[in-house]
Amino acid sequence: MNSNTKKNSKIETLFSNDKFVLAISFLAAFFIWTMMSMNNGETVNYPITEIPVSMELSDNAKDDGLSVVTVDGVSLDDFEATVRVKGNSVTVGSLKPADIQVYGMNLGNIVTSGSYTVSLSARQTGVKNNYDIVSVSPSEVKVTVDRWIDNEFTIEPQIAATSPVEYYIGSPSLSQNTVDVKGPEQVLSKAVKAVVSNSVEEELEKTTTLSELKIQLLDADGNVIDSDMITLNPETVDATIPVLVKKKVPVKLEYLNAPMGFDGGTLIHLEPSEIEVAASADIIDSITSISAGTIDFSTISYGMSSMSTSIIMPEGVRNLNNIETVSVSFDFSDYFTRSFIITNFDYVNVPTGLAAEHSAYERLTVRIIGPKNEVAELTSDDIAAQIDLSESKIGTAVMPVNVSINKSNGCWIYGNYTLNVTVKNKSDVSIESSSNSSSVRHTSSTT
Repeated sequence: MNSNTKKNSKIETLFSNDKFVLAISFLAAFFIWTMMSMNNGETVNYPITEIPVSMELSDNAKDDGLSVVTVDGVSLDDFEATVRVKGNSVTVGSLKPADIQVYGMNLGNIVTSGSYTVSLSARQTGVKNNYDIVSVSPSEVKVTVDRWIDNEFTIEPQIAATSPVEYYIGSPSLSQNTVDVKGPEQVLSKAVKAVVSNSVEEELEKTTTLSELKIQLLDADGNVIDSDMITLNPETVDATIPVLVKKKVPVKLEYLNAPMGFDGGTLIHLEPSEIEVAASADIIDSITSISAGTIDFSTISYGMSSMSTSIIMPEGVRNLNNIETVSVSFDFSDYFTRSFIITNFDYVNVPTGLAAEHSAYERLTVRIIGPKNEVAELTSDDIAAQIDLSESKIGTAVMPVNVSINKSNGCWIYGNYTLNVTVKNKSDVSIESSSNSSSVRHTSSTT
């Protein structure tokens, strides 16, 4: 059998196959229908939907920061139009929104912010052009032209919460204190503050965090400004409500240059003598008192009536009474004062090779204050005066004198004292100066 005979046999076999013949028939019919549809002159009127709208303002308007922010109350990016077209059914049926541009007309005359009525038109933009544009819907729209502005607001927490009486609820703290807001000027200019609001129904006994609270803008009347054109960054924040344990503790003073073991006694009275504080559960037990600072007894004179000092709060502890100062009053009804004249002094920490001297006529009048019976019992042997020469240099200088009572009682030294002291090489000090003995004498008592 020759090759032509074989080919004919194969073709006959294919055409004897019903499925092959059906497929060939379908393809042929579709091709014939397509060609006829394209050339039979059948015209259809068809809507193309979901077409974005272009709104181009003049260069002057854009340079002034103006843009179209809404179309018929909808953001320009979300607004869509419908265009009806007429033409060959196959061509029209294959059109997509990208093949047609819808645009606003006469926008070049807009140079200020406001609302304007604008006509819409459409044009062909694709390669297919054997169709006509019949209409645009809507044919007119109301556009809002405005400037986009950025503002920053401090976020105010408006959170209602309660706790049992033995606890204290502090002001909420936010995960971020400010919010950046962007939107049209006409809308955003109405905003006066940003807030987060929430109400906690159950009583709180521990510090609690509320997550992802929505930030809202409020106008001057307290109304929420709800506009899709406004963007906030961030949109939410977390709010932490501190819940602390309350406790009343005494107010105490620290003492400098006070009699040994002095605790205030009947002499010193504080107002207030205690305050209410609050702290977390892990801190509150360690708070046994609150310091009102330090009083230097060398500044407390006989008959002094009162003074004030500042409260010092430990870190992490709140002063619930909001009292910043304490009034310190003195009651000297059981106290007395005497003056002692000091004529000689002890030098200590004298550098090697040096010696110190003072004039034979130098004397200090030192005032002693204390309980009546204890002041009366003091003698000259109970008073000591020392001058520390550890930092001294050769020459004459005014140096501080440390006057002390060398017995344990409730008395103290009032005032600060100095003496003119000359420091020399030890070999230069006269025998007379170096041989002086220490002596103390006192005057009569005064009140």
